Amino acid sequence: IWHDFSSGKGGNIFSFVMEMDGVDFKTALEILARKAGVDLSEFNQKRGTYQKTKDEMIKTTELAAKYYQHSLLSNEQALNYAVKIRGLNKQTISDFKIGYSPIDGQALTTFFKKRSVDEKIATKAGLIINSYKGPRDMFRGRLMVPLADISGNIIGFTARQLTSDSNSPKYINTPATAIYDKSRHIFGLNLAKDAIRQTGFVVIVEGNLDVITSHQYGVKNVFATAGTALTKDQIKILQRFT
Repeated sequence: IWHDFSSGKGGNIFSFVMEMDGVDFKTALEILARKAGVDLSEFNQKRGTYQKTKDEMIKTTELAAKYYQHSLLSNEQALNYAVKIRGLNKQTISDFKIGYSPIDGQALTTFFKKRSVDEKIATKAGLIINSYKGPRDMFRGRLMVPLADISGNIIGFTARQLTSDSNSPKYINTPATAIYDKSRHIFGLNLAKDAIRQTGFVVIVEGNLDVITSHQYGVKNVFATAGTALTKDQIKILQRFT
């Protein structure tokens, strides 16, 4: 059990995680199950298959983020854009796990094959697409900004164009998947929730890189939406913190 004398709140381990992480009971249960090594699928066979797929998708997406981080270090153009043009320092790049997707279109796909990653899972996670030439990388030649859920799990990416190309959009986002829903996603909340509680308010900025830059300059109670709209679901999530 726990009790906070300053606010008078108290409860059990589930309410503690709900309060600290700003999540509902179901999410708190999943977080604690992972920490304790409990397989929830044993208690619900039908849901268990779906949850297992989601877990595999998160694991694959987080592996992709590590690959993109490593790729950034070996690409001068991407590093130049992140450091010199955007003014991001090493700590910020590390905190937000910023990376780079190689331009050849097969780099991540080949990496996954070497790591025996399930191609179907990678496709469901929006990392690989199937073309007439076979499986290809979804993101190519872009600065990669990982999208994290409230617990910090990587669930998708925003990919920023590095060269001017009128035939290609400046930004590409992970499509809707079982782990990523842009109407519910709040970029930066996993790193901002403590600052939001402390300041008592939250600042909405236009884009992901605005959030990242604000963090670098010490303004951390900041978030951005994944689209042009602020949804009811996002407001409901934010109300857990302020």
